[in-house]
Amino acid sequence: GGTKPTAWNSECGGSFGHELIFSRTLEMEMDQQTSFETVKNARGGTQIHKHWYPGYGSYWDELKQSIASRSGWKGFIWHQGTQEAWTQEDTSLTYLANLTGLIQQVRVEMFDASEAGAWQCKEEIPVVVVQIGYWPQIARAQRVREAQAQYCVEDSRAELVTTYDLSRFYHFDAPSFLIGGHRIAQAYQRALLASVTCPSTAPTPNPTPCAGVSLNVDVLTDNYPGETSWTLT
Repeated sequence: GGTKPTAWNSECGGSFGHELIFSRTLEMEMDQQTSFETVKNARGGTQIHKHWYPGYGSYWDELKQSIASRSGWKGFIWHQGTQEAWTQEDTSLTYLANLTGLIQQVRVEMFDASEAGAWQCKEEIPVVVVQIGYWPQIARAQRVREAQAQYCVEDSRAELVTTYDLSRFYHFDAPSFLIGGHRIAQAYQRALLASVTCPSTAPTPNPTPCAGVSLNVDVLTDNYPGETSWTLT
């Protein structure tokens, strides 16, 4: 907990992740007078629906409070997914829907926590999804990879970072984190510059009533199909 400097010896040199080179890359490529904070919320061995999903996941409230405690949000990076391959229920089948719901609500929280005028709409907030790597080599993991890629195709301000060519082990080694951090920084800058169309804020018009329309409907009665015609008035 708390704020710590991003450095190789953070946590007494015990560990670091993508944030080290991600932050350093942005520092080198941005205006040197610009300061920023990288906020990391991390838990190992998690599934979206069980642990992170808005209003349900056991870590959602912690993530939500972390967002609400700060302003000036500039983006969201998501790296998770291998645990979806080992659950009793095959959550790889619902991964895309769960990822979509999570990112949608994270953007809402960041938009609400940001200063007025910082973003025209929540859809402008850039997102980077780090695809799970080489391990594990099973069908469920591949479905997660495909869902992560599909999300980034469908969201104009989301960028995918591939890690398949990095560590072959279930945990990333140090070079993988260093390379991955640089890739994430590059992807973030691409997402930030991507064009996006904000949804219209105009009120939705009332639907036009359909009067005098005939519908042919098959009705099953006593196991014998019959045909009838309904007229909507």
